[in-house]
Amino acid sequence: MPKETRPPPAPASPPLDLLTVYARFQPYLRDISGVVLCALALMTLVALAVPHWAGGLLHWWGDVLHKFLGWGSYWVALALGLLGLWVLRPPQGERLKGRFWLRLFALEIAAFASLALLAVLGGLDPMRAEAGLDGGRVGWGLGELLSILLGPLGLPLVLGTILGGVFLLAMIVAIGLPWRAPRRAGPAAAGRFIEEAPVVIEAPLQGAASTQTVPAAPRKLALPPQFRKSFRIEDEDRPPSEPPERDARLPSLDMLVNEQASRPDERHINQTAGLIEKTLAEFGIPARVVGFRVGPTVTQFAVEPGYLEKENSGENGDAARQKVRVAQISALGRDLTLALAAERLRIEAPVPGRPYVGIEVPNARSSIVRLRPILESEAFYKTNSPLAVALGRDVSGAPYIADLARMPHLLIAGTTGSGKSVCLAALTTCLVMNNTPEDLRLVMIDPKMVELVRFNGLPHLYGKVETELQRILGVLHWTVAEMDRRYKVLESSRSRNIDSYNRKIRRRRDERLLPHIVVMVDELADLMMSAPDQTEHTLVRLAQMARATGIHLVVATQRPGVEVVTGLIKANFPARIAFTVASSVDSRVILDSVGAESLLGHGDMLFVPPEASGPVRLQGVMVSDSEVERTITFWQKTWVESAREADASPPWEETIAQEHALAEKDDLVEQAVVIVRSSQRASASMLQRRLRIGYPRAARLIDELEEMGVIGPAQGGGREREVLVERDDAQEEGF
Repeated sequence: MPKETRPPPAPASPPLDLLTVYARFQPYLRDISGVVLCALALMTLVALAVPHWAGGLLHWWGDVLHKFLGWGSYWVALALGLLGLWVLRPPQGERLKGRFWLRLFALEIAAFASLALLAVLGGLDPMRAEAGLDGGRVGWGLGELLSILLGPLGLPLVLGTILGGVFLLAMIVAIGLPWRAPRRAGPAAAGRFIEEAPVVIEAPLQGAASTQTVPAAPRKLALPPQFRKSFRIEDEDRPPSEPPERDARLPSLDMLVNEQASRPDERHINQTAGLIEKTLAEFGIPARVVGFRVGPTVTQFAVEPGYLEKENSGENGDAARQKVRVAQISALGRDLTLALAAERLRIEAPVPGRPYVGIEVPNARSSIVRLRPILESEAFYKTNSPLAVALGRDVSGAPYIADLARMPHLLIAGTTGSGKSVCLAALTTCLVMNNTPEDLRLVMIDPKMVELVRFNGLPHLYGKVETELQRILGVLHWTVAEMDRRYKVLESSRSRNIDSYNRKIRRRRDERLLPHIVVMVDELADLMMSAPDQTEHTLVRLAQMARATGIHLVVATQRPGVEVVTGLIKANFPARIAFTVASSVDSRVILDSVGAESLLGHGDMLFVPPEASGPVRLQGVMVSDSEVERTITFWQKTWVESAREADASPPWEETIAQEHALAEKDDLVEQAVVIVRSSQRASASMLQRRLRIGYPRAARLIDELEEMGVIGPAQGGGREREVLVERDDAQEEGF
């Protein structure tokens, strides 16, 4: 019988030995050693400078240094501190040999020479050396040795001069010798990159045949020399310009919250720039980060594409240089996101008007953009428009101002919680902070009933914020009627637009100015779902014709689908804002390009101005509820006349009443036709009983049925009207 073989026993788990512990903590040894050395330097300085604070071991350590080194004991604290900082710095790739040891030896000579020099200057007094003065015991010993070697003629002055020269020479050698610089790739190596092998530490374990692989240090802290960057962030010393004086009727900017700027992390920026270059190089794309722009939410790195060297197919076989295509960098968006461990990343390829590709990486800490600093900026006053609005700050941190009069309408889209309603509140606050109710009136429509209702009571507002769908359609119809009325006013005064008309009115001073009207709709999707034809027709007509009359639309939606943002609506809203959307399809609907799906939310937006070729990334303005309340309270106290007008009924009440009566009329006429057709009888008393209406309304229905040809004329004598439509004929006619 064959001999039975048993499987070998499973190896037992190896014990935790020193080698394993070393392998696990090896990536952190530099940091631990640097911190320990810096702590020793600080404790040594305390023991030497303030010995009465030190006790126990520190007191003994300070006494030992004073006795042996004297005043030179401070060299120990300085050396420990410098050594600790050198260990904590990122590894630069230098090797500890050659000139480094020569520097270290020169520094040691300088230190001992300084001890001897201090002893010579103190007169080589052993009592002073024993008391821890001058150069201590070591300095006194070196000074005595040199005086014996030089003989009695070695006067202290000569000895001091010689030792001083030695000290200066050692310091010159220590400072003058350069560190070994890392090798740089020459011109011939342009476009060729060497793939770097991963760092692996193998630690054999007892009783195991395999090895344990320990991950190396984080990639951001161990970049190769050719990918290290040294960008500097320069502080702007230019004092801010003095803003011009505001109109006394306008609220003060002190009621708005100021902005707290945070300084960007210079080390993080350099590490990210180097990691971008390294990641592109790993995929065979030579590129160089030539600059950066720090914004409130993201930092844009300027990446300049390089050249690839390819062998020419000609007889000479010369190398041909080919420029890296922009599409090659754009295709690596996901790989860059993975390498940078970023939440989301956006590539702007290329940046309009710049010779580089922009890679926008989220900041470690984002800052909030406030309204007050933008209103105080020079860019806002240079706009010089009553309808100037502060949208936010761009990727360089500069304020971005837009003019609603030049847009002339704005379309806003984004998912829930992305910042649409906050943007509407910021636009409203900016407008009412710079315009009186005499110059600007607002019409607010909020089907969601929660966002814009806080502006109720604002003197700029016509009536109240409308929330019912049936009344909203009447408000839009009134806006169209107001536009037609204003065109007649402009025609009668021979004015081209509202601005020229108001200039003429100011000269006459006998008529009221035409105020600008801004219509804000917080949710377009609800209107398009309930009454798509009427809503689309009204919005398109206003967007096409209302600019000259001073009526502007600001429409927002959280569902930017083709059934909500139709082609006609999008064609008449050239200025658009896209917040975070769910997919690239929604981004194409609102922007005609992708990119909005890569935004970070919370006010991060892409703005498409009417005159620009591409979107601009901005961080939107944040306005708190307390700022809104203070602004409304100011206008309610200072503008009493408009406050009374706001409490009165809005101007569209008559339009809504007429539409309601017309709808009711159509309904009663249809019911009257059905009754007359079925009973073949027609009289006012019968309609009065069957429809439960008054006699005047029943008599008007009889007249309307006669005009429609359903019944004949009155026969007199109280007789009923003749029914002209048979039951079958009525069905054929659509009754």
